[in-house]
Amino acid sequence: MTILLKINLTTGKIEEEDLSAWQHRYIGGLGVNTKLALELIPPRCSPLAAENILLAGPGSLTGTHLPTACRTEMTAKSPLSNRFGSANSGHSWGTKLRRAGYDYLALAGKTAHPQVLYIDHGKIILEEAAHLWGKDTRFTVNWIRKHKGRDFEVACIGPAGENLVAFACIQNNDQAAWGRTGLGAVMGSKNLKAIAVRGKEKIKIARPTEFAHIRKEAFQKIRQDATFGMTAKYGSMVVSSPFNKMGALPGRNYTLGSLPGWEETRGRKVFGERYKQKNKGCFSCPIACKHLSGVTEGPWWGYRAAGPEVTHVLDFGARLDLQSIPEILKCVEICNRLGLDAISAAAAVAFLIECGENKLLPPSEIGFFPRWGDFGGITKTLMLIAAKKGSGALLAGGVERAAARIPGSERFSLQIKGVELSCRDPRAKCDTWVLGYLTNTRGGDHLRVRSPVEMLASGMLDDDREELGIAPEQVDRLDMPPALKDEIFGSPPTHVYIPSMLKYAEELITIINSTGFCIRNPVLRSLGPDFFARALNTVTGSNFTAESLLDSAAQIWDLQHQFNRQEGETREEYKFPERFYREPLLRPGDTPHPPLSPEKVDKVLRAYFKLRGWGWEKV
Repeated sequence: MTILLKINLTTGKIEEEDLSAWQHRYIGGLGVNTKLALELIPPRCSPLAAENILLAGPGSLTGTHLPTACRTEMTAKSPLSNRFGSANSGHSWGTKLRRAGYDYLALAGKTAHPQVLYIDHGKIILEEAAHLWGKDTRFTVNWIRKHKGRDFEVACIGPAGENLVAFACIQNNDQAAWGRTGLGAVMGSKNLKAIAVRGKEKIKIARPTEFAHIRKEAFQKIRQDATFGMTAKYGSMVVSSPFNKMGALPGRNYTLGSLPGWEETRGRKVFGERYKQKNKGCFSCPIACKHLSGVTEGPWWGYRAAGPEVTHVLDFGARLDLQSIPEILKCVEICNRLGLDAISAAAAVAFLIECGENKLLPPSEIGFFPRWGDFGGITKTLMLIAAKKGSGALLAGGVERAAARIPGSERFSLQIKGVELSCRDPRAKCDTWVLGYLTNTRGGDHLRVRSPVEMLASGMLDDDREELGIAPEQVDRLDMPPALKDEIFGSPPTHVYIPSMLKYAEELITIINSTGFCIRNPVLRSLGPDFFARALNTVTGSNFTAESLLDSAAQIWDLQHQFNRQEGETREEYKFPERFYREPLLRPGDTPHPPLSPEKVDKVLRAYFKLRGWGWEKV
C-alpha cells in the first residue's frame, strides 16, 4: 500500500489514506503532490491561510538504494507567486518518512502555538516548541537531535519562515533546503517549527530479483556517462567558467554577462585548487557532487562550509558581485540559518542596490543601501529581510511586490510570474533551457526544464532550432522513444527543435522529480523514460512503458498548469523581464549580446503551446 498521512493541525485529527492507485497513475513524488494540491487546496485561498495544504512527497523510488534516489518534493500554494509552489531536496528526510510507514504527508490547519511534529516509527506526536521559535535552523536541528535522537531527519524553518517572508525556505537539516517558492512561510503560517522523522521499516520491492539488475544497470550508466568525472570533481561549479566565457553571467543584476577576474576569484579552477576539501554525497549517490570547502589562508582562515553550488556563486558572486568564495559561502550559510531562499534573497538585495543607485528611494526611508560587492551591507540586508525590518520589510514580499511600491523600479525586478530569476542570462543564448524559465509552472526558475543534450558551446541555427552539439551516434544511444527522437533531432539527426525538446525536457524532469532521482547531468544524460518505466515496474509493480510514462508526466504538467490557471494565470505572464527585451547584455572587452526579440520568443512559445494543446498559441 501507498499511504498518505493526513494531519489537521487545528483539530488534531489524523487520517490515513491508500493512494496506491494514484501512484500508478501519477508516478509518485511531484506527480502525486500535484494531484493532491488540486484536490485539497481550495481555489483562490490565501497561501498563508490555514486552508492551504503543505504536502510532502518522497519519490516513488526514494530510499530503495537506487543511485541518487533520495529526493522529496514539498508542495503548497506559493506565498511568493500565488500559484503552484513546489521545491525539491535530497539527503535522507524522505527515506526516513517512508521507513516510518508513510509515503506522503498532507498538513492542513494551524496550531494555536509553535509546535514540532514528530513522526517517530509510525507514532505521530505534536510537541510545544516555544523554546525553538525565533531560533535559527542549525540550532533547531541540533536541539532536536540532542534531546530527541541523533537519527531524526529534520525539516524546519528559521526566523524568515516564522515572519512569513514570501520567499522563506524549509531547511533540510542544516546544509540543504526546499528552497524555492516560499514554502517556509506556509510552514510558518501553520505555527509549525519543524517536522522531524525517523523510521526503520524496509521499503518493499515488488520484484526483488529484477531489482538487483535494475540497480546495477543504473549505477553503470551513471558512472559511465561522460559528465560523471567533471561533476564529481566540481559539482554544479563545473559551469561557472563556461558561463563567464560565453558572457551569460547574471552580473550586477543581469547587466554584465562577464566579470573581470571571474576565473581567478569565482571560477571552477580556483574553487577546486583553493577551497575544495572533500566530496560529500546524498543518500545512495555515487556522484557525491556536494563538497565540503575550507579556507586555509587570509582573513577567512579556518572557515569551513558545505558547497558552493554554482547557483549561489552566480547569485551572490555575479549578481551581487561578491569577489570571494568564502564571502559567498558565508552569505549562503546566513540564508540557511535564517531560512531564506538564497536565490530570491540575492535578487531582492540586487533590486535594492539598483534602487539606491538610481535614487528611487530616499536614504531616510531605508536607512542604508548596500552596494555591489559590499559583503557587510549584503549580509545586513539579508538579516533585515528575515526580520522584516527596515528595507527588509519592503523586500520580504519579493521583488515583484517591491517594484509595485516604487515607481520606476520595474526594470530592476528580475522575475517571471512572481518568482525571482536565477542562473544564466537568456540574451547570451535563447535555447531550450532558458525558454524553460518562461514555461516553468513554478515561475522564474531554471531547474524544472533541463535538456539531456544541453551543450553550452553549441549555437543557434534559427529562433526555434539549436545546433545539435553532439554526434549523431550519441543521439542513437539516448534513452528516448524513436518517434520523439525524429521529431526533436530530425532523421538523420541534424539539429534540436526547441519547442519539442522543451516539452520533452519538462516531462523528463517531471519523471525524475516524481521518482525521487537527482537531475545532475550524469543522471539526466544517461537515464530516460525506458529505464524509469522499468525501474518503477520493478519496485512498485506498475506496468509503465516509456510512452505511457511520458503521457503521465504530460498529464502532471497539465495539472500544474490547471492549478495556475484557476489561480488567475494568463498567457501574458509568459514573458521575460523587460530588461532582456530593451537592454543589451554588456561584456567588458567583448561585443555585447543584443536584446531579445519579443516576436522571436513568441514564435517559439506559440509552437510550444500548440504541442501542449492548451490553445494559447491562438491568443
